Amino acid sequence: MKNPPCSTIIASVFCRNFRYLVWCGVLILQLLLLPNKVLANVYATNLRFNGGTTNVTVPAVTNISITYILNEDALRGVAINISSGATPLRTINLTNPSPGTLRGTNLVAWDGKDTNGVSVGPGTYTISITASTSGYEDWTKISTDAEGNYVWEGQGIGVNKNPNSPYYGRVFVANSIDGPSAGVRPGDSVGILKLNADGSPADDSAFWNNTGGWSWGNDHFSPWKLEVSDDDKVYVNDFTTSGIILRFDQLISSESRLIVLSSNNYPSQTVSLGGLFISGTGVDTKVWMADTANPGVGIRRWQVGSNGSVATNDLGTTIVQAGAGSDLNLAPSDVAVDASNRIYTIQERLGSGDPAYRVFRFPPYAATPETNADWKIGNADDTFQGAHGIAVDRAGRYLAVAFVGDNGFPFPQNGSTRVFETTNGTPVITLEPSGDHAHTDVTWDNVGNLYTIDYTDSYWRTYSPPGTNQATTVAVVTVQLGSGSANPILSAPVHTIGQFQFTLVGQANVSYIIQSSTNLLNWAPVTTNTSPNSSRIISVSAPANTSFYRALVGQ
Repeated sequence: MKNPPCSTIIASVFCRNFRYLVWCGVLILQLLLLPNKVLANVYATNLRFNGGTTNVTVPAVTNISITYILNEDALRGVAINISSGATPLRTINLTNPSPGTLRGTNLVAWDGKDTNGVSVGPGTYTISITASTSGYEDWTKISTDAEGNYVWEGQGIGVNKNPNSPYYGRVFVANSIDGPSAGVRPGDSVGILKLNADGSPADDSAFWNNTGGWSWGNDHFSPWKLEVSDDDKVYVNDFTTSGIILRFDQLISSESRLIVLSSNNYPSQTVSLGGLFISGTGVDTKVWMADTANPGVGIRRWQVGSNGSVATNDLGTTIVQAGAGSDLNLAPSDVAVDASNRIYTIQERLGSGDPAYRVFRFPPYAATPETNADWKIGNADDTFQGAHGIAVDRAGRYLAVAFVGDNGFPFPQNGSTRVFETTNGTPVITLEPSGDHAHTDVTWDNVGNLYTIDYTDSYWRTYSPPGTNQATTVAVVTVQLGSGSANPILSAPVHTIGQFQFTLVGQANVSYIIQSSTNLLNWAPVTTNTSPNSSRIISVSAPANTSFYRALVGQ
């Protein structure tokens, strides 16, 4: 049994030297509302055509394999919709419990025909998948406590909510200390776990726990909390360094690693930046953090520059002031912001009967630091002990808070994940209410499922809200049948040092056969080229005579 966490930064220094004695935590999560988005709880992710993550070209009409992952059974079936532009061509309807409607990986073949059984002509086709279910009467756990959901010391969890990403629905979990089978079992190894919505390992890594080439502390605090932005960046807090923020791609590759914020951006050397929230994308990206020090600055925000990092001389802006004169009278341990820029935060208090409020909502930042909360709850209420992580759902209706409880040993009391209405803090549901489960972090996916880390059991879990629901996922990639618009274009010829070079613009991940002719009648192949890019440079030996060149899609 792992010992329960504590909440003070002083204790965190102590726990770095004693493996199972104490640890502490903070969190923030990005949650942005998609306009007019109808949320659901069953959905398809990891859409692939012929196993690829990029546009697929098939020279002739043939079977196309469509694969996708369902996060739970689609009890009311699945509809695969095939279109040419805005024109629907065919819908493949699957009824539960037939293949294609079950939790996990599904494969369906499209034979290249429309509703009338006629082969479609050359062209570009899009595919979407609508999954439906009858849902549940109450909030229900839809994940399984299996290998993919295991994490020894889970401190942060995030989900890719970008429907325009091939990694839509991917789950990232931060494990901050080696477990009993480190180096063998992914959930026991320090680093970032990459998983699909059903808990299966991501398909781009043999060992689906990555360090990103960073020397994590392996001390309960590093890696700490993480956030997935709407432009597919994964931001991770190394709390051992008092709040350094790193950024990775969806593969957590060392090549993508970037230091976004460091001690050069601290407003003072006494701050302890423990939370993380990311809003916006590209040059509009902002980093929000909670200063867990008491007294401290409260909630601080930075603007990211064009290079992806916060400028060295940027010390940030205080958005919510902590301390005397503020409803946030002590120190925040986490922060989240909704689509209307309302700010949610928590104070992690462990003492029984502590009069401090624990959960707050503040109005959007205007020009001066906010001090007056729209509402605040949890004062002197022991069921609010150890508020550790906070997140608001995409629709802006529900607020989730992870509580580690009172830090009691051997079992913490009052640990749980609780859901509240964002309008006024009214309680909705308490998950794992038995009292001996310390919860460290929470997040939501794009369709309204709640994710939480149960530190005591060493599992991350997913909960579906009640009610019948459905969701449509549009494939990011397309299928190109026949030549259609895939005809390659050759341009920019250059003759240099015995080589003839030109640019071929076609489609990514398509093989092209380059042919040569001296009379435009007889053609002979000279090379074959395959590239992950649509544009590529072709080089051939310079011909002795005037020659013509063309490119054909490889068979």
